[in-house]
Amino acid sequence: MAIEDLVQTVKNGSGQVVYTTIEDLWENYEDLLIRLATDINAKDIAELGGGANPIVGNSERWGFANHRTVIDISASELEKAETTVETRVADLCQPITDNLEAYDFVFSQMLCEHLPNPEAFHRNCFNLLRPGGLAVHFFPTLYTLPYVINKIIPEETARSILRRAQPGRLDDPKREKFPAFYRWTTGPTPKSRKKFESIGFEISGWQACFGHRYYEVIPPLHKLELAKSNYLLKHPVPALTSFGVVILRKP
Repeated sequence: MAIEDLVQTVKNGSGQVVYTTIEDLWENYEDLLIRLATDINAKDIAELGGGANPIVGNSERWGFANHRTVIDISASELEKAETTVETRVADLCQPITDNLEAYDFVFSQMLCEHLPNPEAFHRNCFNLLRPGGLAVHFFPTLYTLPYVINKIIPEETARSILRRAQPGRLDDPKREKFPAFYRWTTGPTPKSRKKFESIGFEISGWQACFGHRYYEVIPPLHKLELAKSNYLLKHPVPALTSFGVVILRKP
């Protein structure tokens, strides 16, 4: 139901926030992307920061597009991708001067928190889009406690914690951990909205959830986190979201 609510919000151009569960937001993100892309008849699509695991590599689901590109700063990560779509190495935090207005639809998943210069990144997104195009970004949001800790502690300490919270992840070459800055990745507050609007975007919709799974290895804490998340879902506080999907339109 959350997808339909969000799609209707985008069609209305109201920029409304739709709150949902963490399961819905995670499990239905690709379905949401495809729905939004097909609704605007997107033919040229770029996935930003897709690296080793590009979503658009699935030709069966994304075959409606004439042209699919994965753009990433790391050539080595792109080499791990098992896909035949076009790849491009580029630092999206530096000004992009070619292929401007080449895409109808650009998107990212779990990229924005790693950007040292989010203003430059979102300006590049704006310039890469044709008028009427959409930029969609999925990211974790401050001020959820694990992300605050990840932001302030040394990277090696963060990796040690991750080894305990998600055993085996760092041994998987396709699930590398990268330093996180959490700039421009807060909940749907007025201040956050103004940042995207300062680039020139219109906010077409925003989906957000509460809670996370980092406490699953500590059952009592996990139970408390679930209770807190359920309460916030009924009584949402924008600054306390844990993940968000922002949908931006270039006028």
